[in-house]
Amino acid sequence: MKMRDYLQQKKSENYQDAEVKGLLKAGAVASLLSKKFNTKISAKELIPFAREWHHAGIFKVGERLKGKRVYFFHTDDVDKVPLEKILQNRAPVVKEIVQGWYPQFFKMTDPATRRTSSKPFLGIYKGPANKAPKGFKSLNEEQFASAEKQRGRALKPFEDCKF
Repeated sequence: MKMRDYLQQKKSENYQDAEVKGLLKAGAVASLLSKKFNTKISAKELIPFAREWHHAGIFKVGERLKGKRVYFFHTDDVDKVPLEKILQNRAPVVKEIVQGWYPQFFKMTDPATRRTSSKPFLGIYKGPANKAPKGFKSLNEEQFASAEKQRGRALKPFEDCKF
């Protein structure tokens, strides 16, 4: 298929063949299983159980074109998808909460020379470990309490704070 035709139809030849064969899309299977199990199931959760996928839709990413994947199921595969495995893949992600300090940088402009420079200050962070800022160092409860009192204090370059 020429790129021009693909851009007009927004479906690959394999995608069109799958539609002709009567294969079900993941969204349709998700709605069928949601009714069957009386639990909300999304199409994204069914991706591991799909037998095949094909490109559909085109969007530009940078300088090139990229296609979206559409997952297809055979009608006999719908009954073989177990609720236990879907729920097992749904297991909640436990987010670890951390607390500590990090060097926080602010740009300062010298009014006379108009030069900018970055000055380090003491920053405090308490939240999920996966969102901790660059240079983060964890602290225990006592150290964190004393660090909060010093929040915003100017640091010397490469200074390692002791609390």
